[in-house]
Amino acid sequence: MITQEQIHQLAEICLQAAEVEIMPRFRQLQSGQIEEKLNHHDLVTVADKAAEDFILSRLVALYPDALLIGEESVYDDPASLDKFAEAELSFVLDPIDGTWHYANGSVNFGVMLAIATRGTVIGGIILEPVTGDYLWAIKGQGAFQRINGVDQPLTAGRHNALSLTDTMCCYSFGVTKDAERQQAIEVANKMGRIMDYRCAAAEYRLLNTGAVSFVIFQNKLNIWDHGAGLLITQEAGAVARMIDGSEYSPQITGKLLVAESETRWQEVAALFVK
Repeated sequence: MITQEQIHQLAEICLQAAEVEIMPRFRQLQSGQIEEKLNHHDLVTVADKAAEDFILSRLVALYPDALLIGEESVYDDPASLDKFAEAELSFVLDPIDGTWHYANGSVNFGVMLAIATRGTVIGGIILEPVTGDYLWAIKGQGAFQRINGVDQPLTAGRHNALSLTDTMCCYSFGVTKDAERQQAIEVANKMGRIMDYRCAAAEYRLLNTGAVSFVIFQNKLNIWDHGAGLLITQEAGAVARMIDGSEYSPQITGKLLVAESETRWQEVAALFVK
C-alpha cells in the first residue's frame, strides 16, 4: 500500500515537472513544437514529451523495479500495457491530459498519475499545473483536494436533490458515429446544462469538487486518462461504471458514466436504455 507521504512526494514531482517543463512553454509553443498523432484533434507537444521524461526519470530513481507507463511512450511501445495486470507496482502517467487545450492556450489541462499493484489502482493524483492544486486519493482512505498545502476532503453528492434537467454535466458526444450522435442528441434534450471539455483531468476535477453532477466519457477509455480519476471518484463516494453496468477495465471501449451518487447513475443510465 502507498502512504500519504509517498503520494505527496509523487505530487511534488508532478508539480516540479509543471514548473520546469509545462508552464514555461504554455502559450509559447511554436508550430514545429506541436504534432498530430491520430488526427488534428489528437496532439502531442514538446512539453508532453519533456514532462513525461522528467517525471518518469524521477520515478525510476525512486522505484527502480516498478513498471512505468507513460501515454507518449505507450504510443511508441503499446506492448508495455500487457505487463500492467501482473506488475507488483506500476505508475501510469498522462503528462498533459488535455493537450489540445494546452496547445491552444486554454487552461483546461492537467497531469494525471495513477499508482497500481497487479492491475488495481491504489493511488491517484490529478494536478492542475496553472494553480499547483491537486486532487489525490489512496484506496480505502478517502479523497482530497490540496489547495495551498492544505487538504480538503472531497465528498460527492452536492446535486442529489436537483432534478436531472436542473443539473450541470459533462458529456463528450461530439466524436461519435452518426447513429450514436443522434442518440446523444435525444438523450441530451433530457439533461440540464451540458459541457464537453474533452479533458478527463478537468472533468474529473469538476465532478469531484461538486461543480457537475455526472460525466459521460466514451470511445477508447485509456488507463492513463481514467486510472487516477476513477479512484479519486470512488474514494469521494461517487459511482463509476460502464453504461451497461459493467466495471471499467483498462483500454475498454464504450461509454463510462461517472455520477455523484448511485441514484443519479441509475437515472442517467436509464436514458440510454431503448
